[in-house]
Amino acid sequence: MSGTSSPEAVKKLLENMQSDLRALSLECKKKFPPVKEAAESGIIKVKTIAARNTEILAALKENSSEVVQPFLMGCGTKEPKITQLCLAAIQRLMSHEVVSETAAGNIINMLWQLMENSLEELKLLQTVLVLLTTNTVVHDESLSKAIVLCFRLHFTKDNITNNTAAATVRQVVTVVFERMVAEDERYRDIIEQPVLVQGNSNRRSVSTLKPCAKDAYMLFQDLCQLVNADAPYWLVGMTEMTRTFGLELLESVLNDFPQVFLQHQEFSFLLKERVCPLVIKLFSPNIKFRQGSSSSSSPAPVEKPYFPICMRLLRVVSVLIKQFYSLLVTECEIFLSLLVKFLDADKPQWLRAVAVESIHRLCVQPQLLRSFCQSYDMKQHSTKVFRDIVNALGSFIQSLFLVPPTGNPATTNQAGNNNSGGPVSTPANSGMLGIGGGVTLLPAFEYRGTWIPILTITVQGSAKATYLEMLDKVEPPTIPEGYAMSVAFHCLLDLVRGITSMIEGELGEVETECQTTTEAASSLTQSSEQQELQSTSDQMDKEIVSRAVWEEMVNACWCGLLAALSLLLDASTDEAATENILKAELTMAALCGRLGLVTSRDAFITAICKGSLPPHYALTVLNTTTAATLSNKSYSIQGQSVMMISPSSESHQQVVAVGQPLAVQPQGTVMLTSKNIQCMRTLLNLAHCHGAVLGTSWQLVLATLQHLVWILGLKPSSGGALKPGRAVEGPSTVLTTAVMTDLPVISNILSRLFESSQYLDDVSLHHLINALCSLSLEAMDMAYGNNKV
Repeated sequence: MSGTSSPEAVKKLLENMQSDLRALSLECKKKFPPVKEAAESGIIKVKTIAARNTEILAALKENSSEVVQPFLMGCGTKEPKITQLCLAAIQRLMSHEVVSETAAGNIINMLWQLMENSLEELKLLQTVLVLLTTNTVVHDESLSKAIVLCFRLHFTKDNITNNTAAATVRQVVTVVFERMVAEDERYRDIIEQPVLVQGNSNRRSVSTLKPCAKDAYMLFQDLCQLVNADAPYWLVGMTEMTRTFGLELLESVLNDFPQVFLQHQEFSFLLKERVCPLVIKLFSPNIKFRQGSSSSSSPAPVEKPYFPICMRLLRVVSVLIKQFYSLLVTECEIFLSLLVKFLDADKPQWLRAVAVESIHRLCVQPQLLRSFCQSYDMKQHSTKVFRDIVNALGSFIQSLFLVPPTGNPATTNQAGNNNSGGPVSTPANSGMLGIGGGVTLLPAFEYRGTWIPILTITVQGSAKATYLEMLDKVEPPTIPEGYAMSVAFHCLLDLVRGITSMIEGELGEVETECQTTTEAASSLTQSSEQQELQSTSDQMDKEIVSRAVWEEMVNACWCGLLAALSLLLDASTDEAATENILKAELTMAALCGRLGLVTSRDAFITAICKGSLPPHYALTVLNTTTAATLSNKSYSIQGQSVMMISPSSESHQQVVAVGQPLAVQPQGTVMLTSKNIQCMRTLLNLAHCHGAVLGTSWQLVLATLQHLVWILGLKPSSGGALKPGRAVEGPSTVLTTAVMTDLPVISNILSRLFESSQYLDDVSLHHLINALCSLSLEAMDMAYGNNKV
């Protein structure tokens, strides 16, 4: 304001006004005498105001209806040159905030007439924007008329006007809500008494809202009406509206002004009673539609999902869940169940891709996932939402490896081009990219003849949704091969990373608080002892509740995670992807160990051990543990049997070592791949860094390492370190250069593994010694068996 109210600025404004009025008088001299006379009267009026008042701006505002009248008359001539001159003069007055409510209403009526005559459309939009962004005098009907004017211009045939009007509408909607936020701020310290409303209503009357809040309420309510194809209550004069544009506006308001809906029960009411039912209604075609099913089975044909609407609906749902979960617990349960259904194999592939992007937005918010678990999974008669999300991701990933039964890749999409982001039946040289005569292996997952490339979908470290951002597309996009798999893969990794860091962080806080409480208790005086005991009791209750949530989260997701990660570990042909999968399995194993969840801990450790050994390797301890843990190596995900994948013999992994199996009667040789060695290093890392939580699974870990050391032909040297040596009998162990560079590191970690046992507590050390004794007995039995032979 200071820039427009300084003496120099006021003087400049008066000069410009008189100059504008003189120019108007000159232009209208011959053809429009009444306008000429009004302009000349205006010059005298401006001079009089300047001469008689010290507060010139206030006086101009008070007399603004008369001051703007010549310019309104000039616009009425419909002459382009005169109209442009008058609109520029009116904008100048607005920018100095010297327009009263009455004058603003007159200006909007004049702009409406110009709009109806299709005159100066871009200038009209500019004028509306200046009026609404520089002044707060426009409310109620005048504001609604200004907004409708912008909407009407959005649906003209001219592209430039159309796009400019769309941008103007977005800005105007934002301005309306910004005014409400500013109004709330002004009245923040005033405590309101709720006004009782007569009749059957669960909200306060809209009439109790302050002016800016009422405008925002009426605007939002009408946006809901228009998206629902109903007549608006407030935006009178709307002749056209597209559902896509309406959904975009709803989303932007919900995303940018969540506090409005959280702090005002009238707006909360709109969310629950208007927005949520609208979203569910518009999702209906997507729920019922089954790709490839004949319409003859149902009496009425099912409407086909429409990409622009569905994608915008999922954007709205993402905002509703993220911003208003606490308000919409029941509604969010419905939305999340729908999201899971959209991953089904009978849904269009673009819908599955957009749904997996939406789920990814949830997977990067561990606190939200925690809330799902508390509100749904932990309630007796509620949907197990968190478990279903993880299991659906697992089933989705598995489905992408399923080759069409006809063996023809084209059948994955009715259009004939592979649009699935998933199964591609490929020749043996898939993933080979020729560059300058050489051959580069593309990162990919390959499983039983199905090859799926791994795409880079992150920008500056965070994943960026592709299809949820396609606001300019009308037709469903062609999905790049491997895209859906790559997003689902990131979902799993982000899910593991998020929940483990959250739970471990909270575990650390609880342990620190307990330690502080114990230290404080030791120095208590008699008088404060009772109070401190109560505090300790509250702390314990809090820990019990938290631990119940942590355990439920892990119990809900570990089966689905392990099934998906095991399949991807087997299918991975890329070292970086393999590393990420192993890190996720290690993290989950360590977390389960810290929480004392033995079954899930052992299942993840078993998966890493299996990955370390050659295919179908006969290691009794693994097979018995797996059977006990995983019920014959399989578990059900959404009614489907998901196998614990054992390494695929079709793997194209590089063989880095050939050796003999550790058995009473070794027959033939076994091969270790680069992936086996990667898994072995992860296993060593697990034992070294998380030995304190391994418990009885030390037996699994050490048995696996013992067999790997034997296959690699590692022998203790004079200093105690393990080094490559000749096999005891049969052919020599063959080690490639690739593995030879890894061996010093592996042997060093193995040596340090037992040195670091000095840091284990008594219970953990007992488990380690028990495992070593058990292995020692087995070795002696084997040696005895060999002697007998």
